[in-house]
Amino acid sequence: MGKEMDLNGAWEILPVTRFDGKYDSISIWRETQVPGHWQQTPGLESYTGKAVYRRAFKFKPEDDKRFFLRLHGIFYWATAYLNDMRLGANEGYFFPVDYEITGMLHKENKLLVEVDCPREEDKTRKRQLTGVFHHWDCIDPMTNPGGVWLPVEIISTGAARIIDPLFTTIYLGKDNATARIMGQATIETREPASLTVRISFIPRTFTGETQVFEKSRFKAAGANTYHYNLDLKQPALWWTHDHGRPDLYTLRLEVFIQGRDQPSDSWETPFGVRTFEMRNYLAYLNGKSVYLRGNNYPPGDTRLATMTRERCRADVKLAREANLNFLRVHAHVDTPAFYEACDEQGVLLWQDFPMQWSYRPEVEAQAQRQVRRMIFHLGSHPSIGVWCMHNEPFAAFDLRDHYKLGSLSRALFTFFFWNRNRNRMDPELARQTRFLDPSRFTTEFSGERGLFREPGDVHYYYGWYLGPMQWFHKKYKKSPRSLRFITEFGAQSFPNPESAKKFMAANLREVDWKKLEKRHHYQPYFMKKFVDPEKHRTLESFIAATQQYQSELNRFHIDRVRALKYKPNGGCVPFLLLDSNPAVQWSVIDYWRVPKSSYHALKKAMSPVYAFTILDQPVYKRNGIISIPLYAVNDTWEEVKVEASLKVISPVGDTVIEERFSRALPPDSEALALANPELKLRWAGTYKIKIELAGGAGALENEYELRVK
Repeated sequence: MGKEMDLNGAWEILPVTRFDGKYDSISIWRETQVPGHWQQTPGLESYTGKAVYRRAFKFKPEDDKRFFLRLHGIFYWATAYLNDMRLGANEGYFFPVDYEITGMLHKENKLLVEVDCPREEDKTRKRQLTGVFHHWDCIDPMTNPGGVWLPVEIISTGAARIIDPLFTTIYLGKDNATARIMGQATIETREPASLTVRISFIPRTFTGETQVFEKSRFKAAGANTYHYNLDLKQPALWWTHDHGRPDLYTLRLEVFIQGRDQPSDSWETPFGVRTFEMRNYLAYLNGKSVYLRGNNYPPGDTRLATMTRERCRADVKLAREANLNFLRVHAHVDTPAFYEACDEQGVLLWQDFPMQWSYRPEVEAQAQRQVRRMIFHLGSHPSIGVWCMHNEPFAAFDLRDHYKLGSLSRALFTFFFWNRNRNRMDPELARQTRFLDPSRFTTEFSGERGLFREPGDVHYYYGWYLGPMQWFHKKYKKSPRSLRFITEFGAQSFPNPESAKKFMAANLREVDWKKLEKRHHYQPYFMKKFVDPEKHRTLESFIAATQQYQSELNRFHIDRVRALKYKPNGGCVPFLLLDSNPAVQWSVIDYWRVPKSSYHALKKAMSPVYAFTILDQPVYKRNGIISIPLYAVNDTWEEVKVEASLKVISPVGDTVIEERFSRALPPDSEALALANPELKLRWAGTYKIKIELAGGAGALENEYELRVK
């Protein structure tokens, strides 16, 4: 499919209260940019509701081509008109929509698009399937994503065109000598024709031969869907960056009409050959077990249209440099460039459908349609390993309501007992997804297993919402099966001082705490429980304390789940990687992409070869005798010889334990106990436990505090 004209750039926009398809010439139109969001337009910074976009353009159509208007993405409802002719309407923000305009184009043309993206006041009965963009505690509540946020183009084909292609790897042959590729595509023609479909796998990141498959058949007029099973020989495989090369092909699909040398239509995408499974939430990439070290990825920016290819690549690079091989795309579908960056850099994805908390029953049919669109839109990306239908499908409320009784009661009922979203809609969406894409793991929802239901992925906010982090240790000791896979945990922290001062006062006593709570997600009730601002004299001191607490909490959780690697834990995914807007929240990287100290702590805790200890209590009594275990874990697929040391320094400065060990860690090992020396707690105060590890990718140092009273 060829691009004939790019319609990006300067458009006009008109806020309206209702749509009628025609707008008088005396209306005051503003200039706006496409792609973009209307709140980026001067004078519309706080606008929400309805708006009309228009653009005049010149075009000279050719007689032997079919032409289509492609709208790549619009928040949220859109109706398009060309030269006063209604083309059609669409609901959904993240997938492209085509309208045929053959025979409708003139030398002078006027394109008009009505866009509706209202604020939804009742958050427990949402209608728009926009996920975090309309309901989240990590986004500015004054933000509205409305607008034409992805490109607008005119594209052309011949008489036959390709619709909804989808290709995935379903299994690998013995010794990876072959790969079975399952594909499908709909071919649409106006008249019966003899067609040849050519499918090419062209090496993209490596040197090799192009493999070509051709299928010919006579096709009746209209749209017909064809399925293909192709055996790729000696495939270069796609691996995560920590286990190999994320090799890619260019997959090109072309359709030819008999007697013509040029394709009537073509489609291509980066394609990686790989299989991915989750068995009891243990992951297998190309048949080999892989421990998932991840994080939650929010929209890269509240203004998603501003996420360029370069910004997406930089975000994925930051994740890789933190030793992460896995990201959960949290309750939204991101910009196409983000998925390409993950394909290129070898990062696996858990892809949420954009449903966050509860929705009214009427959305079920639309959700079925949009799940299908998501699969065809994204399903050929090798980086996507998991489809998830819904994030936390209970009736969540705004914490700024300070736990109003009615909101709290409804949330608890829908969480513990029954709600239509989780018990009816989400299983139906999952069934459809498994039918359309059997090559991936699909789960009905995220965050509610492992608590009171069967083991699975769970959100555990110990150390923030659910009491002290030590309560998580009780889960670790008494209920390890509930820690099978964790996709959210964490605590808020402030950005570094230079970034924080861009949206708040530099003097701690002059900070507008109400504004931070209302616009920048700060949760003072919970923060004060763990890091009290009243105990600090300066903003710098308070910020350092919040990041230190966040670092300790993240490591506390990561250490315990890594101690349970494969017994039964398959991975951990803290919350949150970065900020979508200036914020005080669970991120380890701020909006300006400045890493916090907690980022560096996370990087260490996610080291593929890692040594750590686990203490049973936050505070011990003097003169007791305790054991200090030293664990090491190897997530690489090679044996690693390590040199480890354990040193304990008393409150008075004496070294009371000092031991060294040499050990070969097996490939992809579970956590191994290297030592377990006993220590008599002779002094009150704080002991220092220092762990050093050499081997693998380099040296690692870990330090813990042991408190005695």
